[in-house]
Amino acid sequence: MSNERFLAAAQRVLDGDDSMEAANELKDVVLDEFPGDEQYDELVDVLTRYASDQDEPGTVTEEVRTVIRETIARAM
Repeated sequence: MSNERFLAAAQRVLDGDDSMEAANELKDVVLDEFPGDEQYDELVDVLTRYASDQDEPGTVTEEVRTVIRETIARAM
C-alpha cells in the first residue's frame, strides 16, 4: 500500500503537476509512509525547497522530477 501511495503521488508530479498541492501531497506520503527512511531524505529536502521557491516558478521543478526518478530507482 505505501509504495502505491508513493508512486501515485510521485507520478502526479512527474506527469507535470507543478502545484504546491501535488508537492505537499508527495512530501506528506513520504513522511507518513517512510518515516526516518534515509532513502527519501533528499526528496523531502528538495520538496521543502520547492515550497519555499514558489515565488520563482520553475526554479527547482526539474530538480524535483530528477530526484523523484532517482528515489524511485533506488527505493523501489
